[in-house]
Amino acid sequence: MAIIKKANNINIQVSNNYTSLSKISHEESGEVIIEATKQNLELSSQKRAILQGFGKDGKGDDGCKEGVIKVGNKLIGKAKREPGFGYDGTKAEDMFFADSPISSASIKNDPVFKLSDATLGAYLDQLMTSLSIGDMETVALEMADRFKNGTGGTYKSDILNKEISNNPAFTTYHNSFLAELKEELKKNSYDPSSMKTIPMNLLNFSSFWDKVSGLGITVHQVWSAKAEILDYSYNKCTKMWSGTLKYTFYDHFGLDWEDIKKHGEDRIPQYHTGDFFKAWYILQHYRSAKPFITEMERTVYLGGNSDRD
Repeated sequence: MAIIKKANNINIQVSNNYTSLSKISHEESGEVIIEATKQNLELSSQKRAILQGFGKDGKGDDGCKEGVIKVGNKLIGKAKREPGFGYDGTKAEDMFFADSPISSASIKNDPVFKLSDATLGAYLDQLMTSLSIGDMETVALEMADRFKNGTGGTYKSDILNKEISNNPAFTTYHNSFLAELKEELKKNSYDPSSMKTIPMNLLNFSSFWDKVSGLGITVHQVWSAKAEILDYSYNKCTKMWSGTLKYTFYDHFGLDWEDIKKHGEDRIPQYHTGDFFKAWYILQHYRSAKPFITEMERTVYLGGNSDRD
């Protein structure tokens, strides 16, 4: 028989001793052991789950004479460039539209350039559907429609957020950043308000699965990123710390001329894939379509003990 516990927020705080016994679980304050001896044990929470013991002194946040550090919101990580702009602070080339760049004047001689807006739009849709599946196909077509309609602004999607959260590339990325974050917390006595902003790398979705399932064509490599720590608390008595790490990633749904030089002759997954990329570029830089910023979020709940981190 399995034990299933589900709640919006689980917070078990213990002063002195705490024991909860059942046939298949055992929990204690000094060392919490949750064990299923038959079948499965599942603890599921949409919010954060905190199990905390305060030891012999029974000092919770209110009873800690040494003090408790609390930080509501602090920017702790940031990429080198801002959304919409290059490393030098100038507007990114793939965010320009209706600009007829001199660098791409040769595309006017391409047969694709003579096609109607409707046909170019159909080409873009075909590119999206050929490189996405399932819910990500819905996202890809939504993004294409926003682009063709000239809506601009910022696009957000719960589906896209979920796709990122389940992606192995994000797990690797998060583990790397978390290691840096823990080092900085140690250096600053577990006070995020004293930390310098950590330079962030860019998350890249380039696996074969990413390329065929949708993240490759809709995002590929994020353009910018930031990380914030929310609702952070560190108890100097118990040495326990916890908080929420919120990632925000940004990308541009638009093309620059380098994209066409790279993909303009593509023949995979379809023979005319290169023409589909050209259609995307022509709609943006020579017709009425408008690029936009894609904003993605991922939240991770953190916790630890400064004596054991």
